[in-house]
Amino acid sequence: MLARFCAAIAIIALTSIPVRAEVTIVSDPDQWITEALQQISDGKTDDFARNFLKMIDQSSSFDSFAGNLRILSQLGKPAFMDKVVDVKYGDALREVVYVALYRHTDYIYFKFTMKKNVDGWLISNFAFKNEASNLFPPNFAPPPH
Repeated sequence: MLARFCAAIAIIALTSIPVRAEVTIVSDPDQWITEALQQISDGKTDDFARNFLKMIDQSSSFDSFAGNLRILSQLGKPAFMDKVVDVKYGDALREVVYVALYRHTDYIYFKFTMKKNVDGWLISNFAFKNEASNLFPPNFAPPPH
């Protein structure tokens, strides 16, 4: 009886082992971000969405993610894009925020979250929001000093 119980627990344990996600690690996150923002600026939002989602092993989310990004390609090329936040937490965590001006008053913020990995950096999250009246959108401001 005890042997059957142990065998059942072993089978359950073996079948519930999560499969490691096939994420992509980048050696130079600044270069990757520069290229990603260039795609967005050039109106190639579907290309950016496809590349980012593949990198974080979330390709199945393409339709909704790309759909949200497409509004940027309809706004045209930004007048400027500038890095406004680059916060490092030790040597292992980093968050970068860029702001871009589309048309005359459409300020769009882009936030990238990075985590150090064995062979480079994982771009673990990307978000964008518009904000016309406040200095930063909620959850995009740098931490207080």
